[in-house]
Amino acid sequence: MQKINIRQQLGTRIKELRAATGLSQEAFADKCGFARSYMSRVERGGANPSIDAIEVLAVALGIQIKDLFTDAPVKPKKPSQEVTLVPYAADGSHFGPHLKRDGKFTVGEKDDEVQLNNFDEALAHLRCMGVAKWRRPNASGSWGIVSAVRWASA
Repeated sequence: MQKINIRQQLGTRIKELRAATGLSQEAFADKCGFARSYMSRVERGGANPSIDAIEVLAVALGIQIKDLFTDAPVKPKKPSQEVTLVPYAADGSHFGPHLKRDGKFTVGEKDDEVQLNNFDEALAHLRCMGVAKWRRPNASGSWGIVSAVRWASA
């Protein structure tokens, strides 16, 4: 009999908890800021999620990290109790509604920036990027581009 490794156990648990929320794999991946293909690998035990990714998964499920590694019953948050995950830069700043400049959010790579009026649209655009990038003011007030190092609740 083949022993199930820890990645497979974790993937099965994530899939079980995600299904309990009623979210599809694609919708849950979007909520986490992950590609659906990565989420699929996580759920199959084929990926080795980082500690940061494990934190994002727990936050998106509305549970504690330890609950991902136990068989104890937990009640993940339903989508109606939405937790919005946003990208955070290395300096601890995060993308949020406060970053509107001249009525718009600026997101994207330096040579391929997009300006959007709506926060949710800007956040959706960031989720589609390989590495989320957005403009925000630095300490001196100049607006520069920062890159996401993790996704978490604001």
